[in-house]
Amino acid sequence: MSDRGIPARLRSTEAAALAGLIHSVLYVTAISLMRRAPSPVIGREIDTDWYLNAGNQRLMITGLNLLVLSTIAFLWFVAVIRRRVGEREDRFFGTVFLSSALLLAGLWLVGAMVYTTPAFAAYVFGYEPTAGDIAMWHGAAVATLLVLVARLQAVFILTATTVVRLAGTFPRWVVLAGYATGLFLMLVSVPNTLLHWVFPAWVALISTVTLIRAAD
Repeated sequence: MSDRGIPARLRSTEAAALAGLIHSVLYVTAISLMRRAPSPVIGREIDTDWYLNAGNQRLMITGLNLLVLSTIAFLWFVAVIRRRVGEREDRFFGTVFLSSALLLAGLWLVGAMVYTTPAFAAYVFGYEPTAGDIAMWHGAAVATLLVLVARLQAVFILTATTVVRLAGTFPRWVVLAGYATGLFLMLVSVPNTLLHWVFPAWVALISTVTLIRAAD
């Protein structure tokens, strides 16, 4: 069916929603794959041989590639949302919104790269990572993905919620949910793996609401 009769604004709205859903699915899948790697645990010996297995190495590489694709989908989601808001966007919050999105994308890539470094070193160079190597790289990845990223996700959600509230593009309950989610990510102090799923859940919620409203 031709889309010539569909208004461009409607198509861009659907594109943003689909990009958000793609981001959420790919991000959750990527993190789930990468978290299969054995992590350092107090009182437990690290299985360093896990990183020498070709199948496990491909698993980590696949996870990293999926995270890159999810980041691209996220940037598309941000770009189309900004286009939809258009001239109604508050310049101050819009600037923080875009800046936090770019920083967030960069930290996702850095964190995933750091987390998969032991597997990549074994795959590319045949290097046998030690328990100390794995502990160091995973510690840096946790600090990036569960502390730095969580704070930037909070900033992004809070500013994005403010932007759409001022533009009047989403219902009140979505705005309240956005503020609650942003404050939770900002205030939580202990790194917890459950934090991985909060942001993609929020993006999926926004994307689903956008699709429903576009269909009305």
